[in-house]
Amino acid sequence: MDGRKLTIHEALVAEIERQAETNRKELDLVALAVAIDHALGGDGVMPGDEVDEGKTPAELNAANDV
Repeated sequence: MDGRKLTIHEALVAEIERQAETNRKELDLVALAVAIDHALGGDGVMPGDEVDEGKTPAELNAANDV
């Protein structure tokens, strides 16, 4: 298995194990997608959650936007 598929596999296994600990009756497919996204370098934020870019108010101005 190549590295990308291994990363996806590991993310799926970890998230399914995490969900199994909550005794859910169904898999949360959105959480699985977010876990894969995070494993592949995405933000790993659930839809609707606030994204924290780690910027302070002083860093939030048009002069330093890239």
